[in-house]
Amino acid sequence: MAILKLKDGILYSKWHYTILLIVFASLLIGFVFSMVLKLDFSIINILLRSVFCTFTLWMGCVAIVTFSWKKFPWETMPNKHIVIEVLLIFLLLTLYFYFIASVFSYFNKSSIQAELQTRTAEIVITALITALITTIHEAVFFYRQWKLNFSKSISLEKDNLEARYNALKAQVNPHFLFNSLNSLITLLDGNPKAEEYVQNLSEYLRYVLVSNDKAEVTLEEEMENLEKFFMLQKLRFNENLVVDINIKPTSLKHKIPPLALQMLVDNCIKHNIISQKKPLLISVFDDGKSITVINNLQPKKSEESTGQGLKNIEGRFRFIGSESIKIEKTEKQFSVTLPLIKSPLTP
Repeated sequence: MAILKLKDGILYSKWHYTILLIVFASLLIGFVFSMVLKLDFSIINILLRSVFCTFTLWMGCVAIVTFSWKKFPWETMPNKHIVIEVLLIFLLLTLYFYFIASVFSYFNKSSIQAELQTRTAEIVITALITALITTIHEAVFFYRQWKLNFSKSISLEKDNLEARYNALKAQVNPHFLFNSLNSLITLLDGNPKAEEYVQNLSEYLRYVLVSNDKAEVTLEEEMENLEKFFMLQKLRFNENLVVDINIKPTSLKHKIPPLALQMLVDNCIKHNIISQKKPLLISVFDDGKSITVINNLQPKKSEESTGQGLKNIEGRFRFIGSESIKIEKTEKQFSVTLPLIKSPLTP
């Protein structure tokens, strides 16, 4: 059973465990001080002074370590973490020794500097004890962080596999193939558009099957596939589906999980009314760091979104360690912004 647990920097473990630990540590520290400094084995020397010392330094170290881990995570800012923690511990010890020296100078009618000089051994021992306490807390935090990261890694790997499987199921489904074949029938009898349609459908399905085994593809590959998808859908909806694509050439070498954009566009088509009176407007654009898919909001009354598609996309971005996706919804528009993963070869 863990003796200390921290939440938002506040100690909330069972109070009796904390008190027993501090009392035990106080007795041990008081005994060490009495032996090394040859003090009397009295209640004041062994217990009261030690309780104050241990409680102050223990709680101070807890607060400093918690603050350091929260504001300067070890994984991303190890140097700042160490520097800030050492400086704060030094400040804690300085204030503590100054307070102790002030108290004894008052009772002994001496100067604070004289009290500090006579307590050199006590200062050294206390500093070593504080370093030990800090090390213990750091070790506890490291262990807890390792367990958290390990569990998160397992969870992300599971989510990624599920997302990739669901992405394949979602894109190659009977409804889409049925609609595509219906559109194909209307283009037969020597219509030159039939060949183009079959070619786009074939290339689209090939991309879906091949890219499913990849964690990332270039934005250029994804956009080529998305344009084929738009061509297939335009034959179904004609001018009722309006598409505007504006992608910077410099962004095409960045990467993105495969089929992420197509899933967003498919959601737009699936959940919104598309008619001559209410055409669906879909815009795809980027700012060099992220790419956004936005559509005018005109939801179907019979369609209720489960949000599973967005969860799949978000899980895949989490798996590759990227930033989170951004979802915005107003009365008139719905947009999803995906972070672009910068390619190592991109300057």
